[in-house]
Amino acid sequence: MHLLKIGLLIDGTGLTPRESCYLAIEEGYIAGIGKASDFGAEQVAAAVDYSQYAVIPGLIDPHVHLFLEGISDLKTRTLRWKDDRDTTLLRAVNNLASTIRQGVTTVRDLGGSFGINTLFKKAVKQGIIKGPRILTARQAISITGGHFHYAGGREADGPENIIRAVREQVKGGADCIKIMMTGCVNFVRHDAGVVELSLPEAQAAVNEARHLKRTVSAHANGIDGVRQALAVGVTTLEHAALIDENIVEKIADSEVFWIPTLVPFERMLDYGRTHQSKTLPAQGVENVYVQHQAMVRKGYQAGAKIVAGTDAGALGVEHGDIWRELALLVECGLPAAAAIHAATGLAAKAIGMEPEIGTVAVGKRADLVVLAGNPLLNIADIRKVVKVFINGKAYYG
Repeated sequence: MHLLKIGLLIDGTGLTPRESCYLAIEEGYIAGIGKASDFGAEQVAAAVDYSQYAVIPGLIDPHVHLFLEGISDLKTRTLRWKDDRDTTLLRAVNNLASTIRQGVTTVRDLGGSFGINTLFKKAVKQGIIKGPRILTARQAISITGGHFHYAGGREADGPENIIRAVREQVKGGADCIKIMMTGCVNFVRHDAGVVELSLPEAQAAVNEARHLKRTVSAHANGIDGVRQALAVGVTTLEHAALIDENIVEKIADSEVFWIPTLVPFERMLDYGRTHQSKTLPAQGVENVYVQHQAMVRKGYQAGAKIVAGTDAGALGVEHGDIWRELALLVECGLPAAAAIHAATGLAAKAIGMEPEIGTVAVGKRADLVVLAGNPLLNIADIRKVVKVFINGKAYYG
């Protein structure tokens, strides 16, 4: 067992932080938290001194795509999608390294090409490569020709085929099931197109996932798509742009965890303002983004369970950009403590890992981030990463 001497401990619960304490780590788990008098004199004397730093739980990003980095140019991005498997694998290794450097110790990959997410999950678990803990949906499930089918997705039509697709993902090692309820936002028309999955198809996916003890993540935009996602009982709601206050109230009244992924909208707006783009006109993107921010603000006020997630791999969104998502949540009215909770304790609940990670507590895995600064006073300090621990081992810094 060894000790860390901590100046400020932000435990991921959203409650009052603890000052000047000691944290004991034993065999990868947190074995104790207390004052110097709670531990042996020799242990205290040998403690690693982080008394000038803040310590938070390892950050969790429950919406990433490891196969693609956050390319900021649409033309280059289009070419990158055509890379072969080996090249994509090599690029993804860099994505894992970027993730850890920003203090993210757990990610949930929600679909990508070549089965990379499942491969990396095994490689990290076996210690072949260094990376964050990985949960995966394996292949995202869509209708034939539906959203994301072109990125290694699993196309399925009708409840029976949807059930088969869910079972295939579980057989292949999926920790959760990802369904594509709608397409992306159209910034010219200000809609998300049709609701792609029928109600029977969506319900079949959720029912089978529950039967197999898997959570369900739903990509959904627009009033109709989000309403249907709520109706079938998905676990996490991804994006949920183009909604109104009535839908926000339904989100707040439900058990769903809402992952609004604000960073991609900000980056698309940046692109629209600096490039001539028919699909990302600056004014159109800004209108959607402002509305999305307003609904997130109302959602928090109404008690919605808002979780931080980046959609890393989207246009301009790099792996590890959770720091920016937290800053944008603060801009939407979340106190800094609530924003940190959205990427730690609450995120752990959303992905079904609350018993193991997300908060600094005795018996939890020792996933920790040492920060130079106090993110409760300035959320931007979340970027000042000094050291990162996963299962008690130093992975960065």
